[in-house]
Amino acid sequence: MRILSADALTALDSGRFAVRSLLKVSLLTSPADPFCIWDDLGTLEVDGDIYEGKAGRFTLEASVSTQDLTIRSLDITLSSLDSEVAALIDAQPWHQAPVLIQRAIIATELPAVLHVHPEFAGALDQMFWREGADGTAELVFRCESASRELSRTGVRTRSDADQRQRDSLDGFYTFASTAINTTIDWGRTPEKPKKGGLSGLIDKIF
Repeated sequence: MRILSADALTALDSGRFAVRSLLKVSLLTSPADPFCIWDDLGTLEVDGDIYEGKAGRFTLEASVSTQDLTIRSLDITLSSLDSEVAALIDAQPWHQAPVLIQRAIIATELPAVLHVHPEFAGALDQMFWREGADGTAELVFRCESASRELSRTGVRTRSDADQRQRDSLDGFYTFASTAINTTIDWGRTPEKPKKGGLSGLIDKIF
């Protein structure tokens, strides 16, 4: 469930709003200076990042949510005439650069950003040209969702030795190796009689 601000709800009820897309690519060589663009005119500041605008400079494929762990890609199509995008290809290592796509609700009267919510997070996996029959060309960013990390196996283990490397005083997994062999009786399950019967048990006690 998405929680919207009161100002955003008021704008939605009145019908005086616009929804715009924000694209942010965190370049590996200069993470503090990301490549940020949005699909409208002028500049827009969101969370300290300055988004350069140009109407119709890119289009987004609809993002898809799934219940399983399949990795869904998302295509971002840009104009081949965009000089900023051309500079990104020529001067920066773009492969596997983090990508964030957000939707912004903007009041049309002010204008002002009323609400921003993330729609897609992942990495820039492929970049290629797509030529049309009329001789035009488009640049496509193919992005992989961050959900691909959910199926990867990490190096951490649920063991006492591994936990001690993180914190030498943390004994949470002290009995993890022996707990798997511990017999636990549940409900009315009878226990096996002790070897030697009751007399043998009394001899051990006394």
